[in-house]
Amino acid sequence: MGTFQVETTVNAPVSEVWDRLAGDIGSIAEWNPGVKDSYTLEGAKKTGLGAQRHCNLGGGNHLEEDVVKFEEEQAITFRITKSNMPFARADIRFTLSPTTIPSSGLAATKVTCSPDYKLKYGCIGDFLDMIMVKSTYKNGMKNLLAGLKKDVEANS
Repeated sequence: MGTFQVETTVNAPVSEVWDRLAGDIGSIAEWNPGVKDSYTLEGAKKTGLGAQRHCNLGGGNHLEEDVVKFEEEQAITFRITKSNMPFARADIRFTLSPTTIPSSGLAATKVTCSPDYKLKYGCIGDFLDMIMVKSTYKNGMKNLLAGLKKDVEANS
Protein backbone atom coordinates (compact mmCIF):
# COMPACT_ATOMS: atom_id res chain seq x y z
CA MET A 1 0.00 0.00 0.00
CA GLY A 2 1.36 3.40 -0.94
CA THR A 3 0.59 6.73 0.62
CA PHE A 4 2.14 10.15 0.57
CA GLN A 5 1.09 13.76 0.94
CA VAL A 6 1.88 16.90 -1.05
CA GLU A 7 0.54 20.39 -0.52
CA THR A 8 0.57 23.92 -1.82
CA THR A 9 -0.89 27.27 -0.88
CA VAL A 10 -3.05 29.00 -3.47
CA ASN A 11 -3.37 32.76 -3.15
CA ALA A 12 -7.15 32.76 -3.45
CA PRO A 13 -10.11 32.04 -1.17
CA VAL A 14 -11.31 28.47 -0.60
CA SER A 15 -14.44 29.05 -2.71
CA GLU A 16 -12.38 29.85 -5.84
CA VAL A 17 -10.05 26.88 -5.38
CA TRP A 18 -13.01 24.58 -4.69
CA ASP A 19 -14.84 25.75 -7.82
CA ARG A 20 -11.87 24.79 -10.01
CA LEU A 21 -11.01 21.53 -8.24
CA ALA A 22 -14.53 20.19 -7.68
CA GLY A 23 -16.82 22.26 -9.92
CA ASP A 24 -16.77 20.57 -13.33
CA ILE A 25 -14.47 17.61 -12.69
CA GLY A 26 -14.35 16.78 -16.40
CA SER A 27 -12.40 19.99 -17.07
CA ILE A 28 -9.23 18.89 -15.24
CA ALA A 29 -7.22 18.87 -18.50
CA GLU A 30 -7.59 22.67 -18.64
CA TRP A 31 -5.29 23.11 -15.64
CA ASN A 32 -3.53 19.81 -14.86
CA PRO A 33 -0.41 19.49 -17.04
CA GLY A 34 -0.44 15.70 -16.56
CA VAL A 35 -3.82 15.28 -18.27
CA LYS A 36 -3.91 15.65 -22.05
CA ASP A 37 -7.71 15.40 -22.45
CA SER A 38 -10.61 14.89 -20.05
CA TYR A 39 -14.38 14.82 -19.99
CA THR A 40 -17.33 13.98 -17.77
CA LEU A 41 -18.60 10.47 -18.49
CA GLU A 42 -21.81 10.32 -20.50
CA GLY A 43 -24.84 10.54 -18.25
CA ALA A 44 -22.74 11.37 -15.17
CA LYS A 45 -22.91 14.44 -12.97
CA LYS A 46 -20.18 17.07 -13.42
CA THR A 47 -19.80 17.71 -9.70
CA GLY A 48 -20.68 16.23 -6.34
CA LEU A 49 -20.85 12.73 -4.96
CA GLY A 50 -21.02 10.23 -7.82
CA ALA A 51 -19.56 12.56 -10.48
CA GLN A 52 -17.37 10.68 -12.97
CA ARG A 53 -14.64 11.60 -15.43
CA HIS A 54 -12.30 10.09 -17.99
CA CYS A 55 -8.70 11.31 -18.28
CA ASN A 56 -6.26 10.67 -21.11
CA LEU A 57 -2.78 11.01 -19.66
CA GLY A 58 -0.79 10.66 -22.86
CA GLY A 59 1.42 7.80 -23.92
CA GLY A 60 -1.67 5.59 -24.21
CA ASN A 61 -2.38 5.83 -20.46
CA HIS A 62 -5.88 6.61 -19.28
CA LEU A 63 -8.11 6.34 -16.23
CA GLU A 64 -11.65 6.89 -15.03
CA GLU A 65 -12.44 8.37 -11.64
CA ASP A 66 -15.55 8.62 -9.47
CA VAL A 67 -16.11 11.12 -6.66
CA VAL A 68 -16.63 8.90 -3.61
CA LYS A 69 -16.51 11.57 -0.87
CA PHE A 70 -17.64 15.17 -1.19
CA GLU A 71 -17.55 17.68 1.64
CA GLU A 72 -18.49 21.08 0.19
CA GLU A 73 -15.49 23.47 0.17
CA GLN A 74 -13.55 21.15 2.51
CA ALA A 75 -12.56 17.85 0.89
CA ILE A 76 -13.11 15.67 -2.15
CA THR A 77 -11.95 12.10 -2.80
CA PHE A 78 -11.58 10.62 -6.27
CA ARG A 79 -11.39 6.85 -6.77
CA ILE A 80 -9.73 5.38 -9.84
CA THR A 81 -12.29 2.85 -11.08
CA LYS A 82 -10.77 1.92 -14.44
CA SER A 83 -7.24 2.30 -15.77
CA ASN A 84 -4.66 0.64 -17.95
CA MET A 85 -2.03 1.57 -15.38
CA PRO A 86 -0.99 -0.92 -12.67
CA PHE A 87 -3.33 0.27 -9.89
CA ALA A 88 -5.23 -2.42 -7.99
CA ARG A 89 -6.96 0.48 -6.20
CA ALA A 90 -6.38 4.19 -5.66
CA ASP A 91 -8.15 6.98 -3.80
CA ILE A 92 -6.88 10.56 -4.08
CA ARG A 93 -8.14 12.92 -1.36
CA PHE A 94 -7.88 16.68 -1.62
CA THR A 95 -8.38 18.76 1.51
CA LEU A 96 -8.80 22.55 1.47
CA SER A 97 -8.06 24.72 4.50
CA PRO A 98 -8.48 28.50 4.70
CA THR A 99 -5.35 30.48 5.51
CA THR A 100 -3.95 33.93 4.75
CA ILE A 101 -1.07 35.37 2.74
CA PRO A 102 1.34 36.50 5.48
CA SER A 103 2.56 39.65 3.70
CA SER A 104 -0.91 41.01 2.91
CA GLY A 105 -3.38 39.19 5.15
CA LEU A 106 -5.48 38.32 2.09
CA ALA A 107 -7.37 35.02 1.90
CA ALA A 108 -5.48 31.96 0.69
CA THR A 109 -6.09 28.23 0.64
CA LYS A 110 -3.86 25.38 1.72
CA VAL A 111 -4.52 22.41 -0.60
CA THR A 112 -3.36 18.97 0.54
CA CYS A 113 -3.32 15.97 -1.78
CA SER A 114 -3.19 12.55 -0.09
CA PRO A 115 -3.23 9.49 -2.37
CA ASP A 116 -3.78 6.03 -0.90
CA TYR A 117 -3.14 3.26 -3.41
CA LYS A 118 -2.08 -0.32 -4.03
CA LEU A 119 -0.46 -1.62 -7.19
CA LYS A 120 -1.29 -4.86 -8.96
CA TYR A 121 1.15 -7.78 -9.14
CA GLY A 122 1.65 -8.43 -5.41
CA CYS A 123 5.25 -8.17 -4.20
CA ILE A 124 6.44 -7.22 -7.71
CA GLY A 125 4.04 -4.26 -7.60
CA ASP A 126 5.34 -3.35 -4.13
CA PHE A 127 8.90 -3.43 -5.46
CA LEU A 128 7.98 -1.30 -8.50
CA ASP A 129 6.30 1.18 -6.17
CA MET A 130 9.39 1.40 -4.02
CA ILE A 131 11.86 1.93 -6.87
CA MET A 132 9.83 4.01 -9.31
CA VAL A 133 6.06 4.40 -9.12
CA LYS A 134 5.79 6.32 -5.83
CA SER A 135 8.27 9.01 -6.87
CA THR A 136 6.67 9.34 -10.32
CA TYR A 137 3.17 9.51 -8.80
CA LYS A 138 4.31 12.06 -6.21
CA ASN A 139 5.83 14.27 -8.92
CA GLY A 140 2.57 14.02 -10.88
CA MET A 141 0.57 15.19 -7.86
CA LYS A 142 3.02 18.07 -7.26
CA ASN A 143 2.54 19.12 -10.90
CA LEU A 144 -1.25 18.82 -10.52
CA LEU A 145 -1.18 21.17 -7.51
CA ALA A 146 1.15 23.58 -9.33
CA GLY A 147 -1.27 23.64 -12.28
CA LEU A 148 -4.23 24.24 -9.97
CA LYS A 149 -2.39 27.07 -8.22
CA LYS A 150 -1.33 28.72 -11.47
CA ASP A 151 -4.82 28.49 -12.98
CA VAL A 152 -6.74 29.76 -9.96
CA GLU A 153 -4.31 32.62 -9.26
CA ALA A 154 -4.35 33.71 -12.91
CA ASN A 155 -8.15 33.85 -12.89
CA SER A 156 -8.77 35.27 -9.42
